[in-house]
Amino acid sequence: MNTLLNHDELMKKIKKVRREMIASGTTKGLNHADTIQYSQELDQLMNQFQPGQKF
Repeated sequence: MNTLLNHDELMKKIKKVRREMIASGTTKGLNHADTIQYSQELDQLMNQFQPGQKF
């Protein structure tokens, strides 16, 4: 992700990617490439938060 999002946009994106990751993990399995990709994207989004922030 190249651009920084504001707090509200970032939270919306985190929630969306988390839902997609859970759906993928449930239907395709935890080791499926799509699930892993969602997990990595979620990690990147969460790393944009300041340390100590709650999700």
